[in-house]
Amino acid sequence: MHLNLKSMLLSRIPILSWLPKYSTHEAIADVIAGITVGLTLIPQVIAYAALAGLSPQYGLYSSFAGSFVYMIFGTTPEVNIGPTALISLLTYTYTHGTDQKMTVLLCFLCGCVQFLFGICHLGFLVELVSVPVTIGFTSSTSLIIGCSQIKGLLGLKFESESLIDTVKGLIAHIHETNTGDAVLSLICCIILLSLRKLKDVKITPKDGKTLSTSEYRLQKCLWFISVARNAMIVVVCALVALILEAKNAIPFKLTGKIDPGLPPFEIPQFSIEYGNRTHTFTENVSHFGSGLFVLPLIALLQNIAIAKAFSKGRVVNGTQEMMTLGLCNIVGSFFGSYPVSGSFSRSAVSNASGIKTPMGGLYTGALVILALAFLTPYFYYIPKATLSSVIVCAIIFMIELSAIKPIWKTNKLDMIPLLGTFFACVLIGVELGILFGVALDLAIVLIFTARPKIVIEKIKDPVYVEYISVTPKGNLSYLAVNHVRNSVTKLNECLPIVLNGHYMEHGDFSTSQGLNALAGDLEKIGRIIIFYDFKPQLLKQLNAGSNFKHLAANTESGLNTILQDLNAEKRISATSPV
Repeated sequence: MHLNLKSMLLSRIPILSWLPKYSTHEAIADVIAGITVGLTLIPQVIAYAALAGLSPQYGLYSSFAGSFVYMIFGTTPEVNIGPTALISLLTYTYTHGTDQKMTVLLCFLCGCVQFLFGICHLGFLVELVSVPVTIGFTSSTSLIIGCSQIKGLLGLKFESESLIDTVKGLIAHIHETNTGDAVLSLICCIILLSLRKLKDVKITPKDGKTLSTSEYRLQKCLWFISVARNAMIVVVCALVALILEAKNAIPFKLTGKIDPGLPPFEIPQFSIEYGNRTHTFTENVSHFGSGLFVLPLIALLQNIAIAKAFSKGRVVNGTQEMMTLGLCNIVGSFFGSYPVSGSFSRSAVSNASGIKTPMGGLYTGALVILALAFLTPYFYYIPKATLSSVIVCAIIFMIELSAIKPIWKTNKLDMIPLLGTFFACVLIGVELGILFGVALDLAIVLIFTARPKIVIEKIKDPVYVEYISVTPKGNLSYLAVNHVRNSVTKLNECLPIVLNGHYMEHGDFSTSQGLNALAGDLEKIGRIIIFYDFKPQLLKQLNAGSNFKHLAANTESGLNTILQDLNAEKRISATSPV
């Protein structure tokens, strides 16, 4: 009993496993990785807050509690919890036109749903979303997010809720383009994309063998500049804006005032006032609608996919990840957070920085708290065009065009859910698009389940009687048994039929009833069916639902014996006097 309790605690609170063995070497690695990720995170989350339709400080509010919670309960050191472009877009989808407190309530409710998923071991729900559907969904939302930022790049201001609205708005307002914003955006994008390539630069050692100390330091410096590019561009542009403000000559739009200080610790409000009246908890839940299922599911899909990507061969505990992400959102909501998930880009930076344990989240979260406490007055000077550039330069690489060729070569049918999800998200919205993609994927699976491939061969054996071999390439569920029955009864030749059950692992009542009906149909017209290579349990089910015992063989020799007997009966019948 005592050992079981200890084992449960270690599995549910992983920090208890690794903290007692925590070394100085690991601590130094985690400090470096945590700070590096923090420098990447801060400018990103300020930009993502705008994507969610929130004030910039909400991005920072959402970025420290999750890091601390994941440090205690998380299983994969590389995973960084915080705002992401996709979850920010979904948050905007379900909360725009309301109060900012609605995003905090949404965060709390999403956390509760995710935690409940974990408790109930509902990891299979994530598995319903196949890779092609995920690619279509991610690519479409990336396109939508990228297009939504064009107005920020050009200094335009108009409301849009979909890609079509954005395109219409751009056409209608393109003449209002602010030259200062457009020029700054162009410069920022060029610099960000150029710096992104720095990490791929490989320095060739002078001796042709190993890097010297100075060469190694230069290599690491190039890498650090590359991963910290977002923070660097934001700081430089803010300094330029500060200098220009002193001269009263700022040609581009600024972020504006950000509430300073840490958020208050408070329970999320369940009744929220907006639109000149107070909306009850029931009304707010009704407003979120399908979002209370779609958003938590997509966040879990993101988080578990990232954990698997960086698991280094370890088995990812999906239940633990679900419960942990749920706790991240629940705890975060008490600090004004909107829904969060794992970020692939920041997790990649964490991995490249050499993180050893989830303790890196402590330093990332601490850096965000320091920024909230001391740096918020300076965030006023960050140009909006710079933040839009940060989002665009990150999001364009999430459009997975490279996946189309291998999918096409592997299974062309997978292009249907991929393209269906992509266009559904673009045309009818991301929340319905993902549901449409999953439904399309399941429909294809059901079609193949209901219509398994059937191999029908006429076997001509010089020793045994001729017969027709019928081999279904899969299980015969109630969806498929009538398909097999119809296929067999359409065979015109009056030869024995051998139904090969080699690929059948299990059946149900409808399967046995359908096969018995098939045997009855053939018996009425004087034809014979032999059940070959069926599992004992399947034969037992068949015989239990039949008034007579079926001809059956489990081996090739047994089948040949039955065929010999049938051949002998046929010869006797042919030579008997009338």
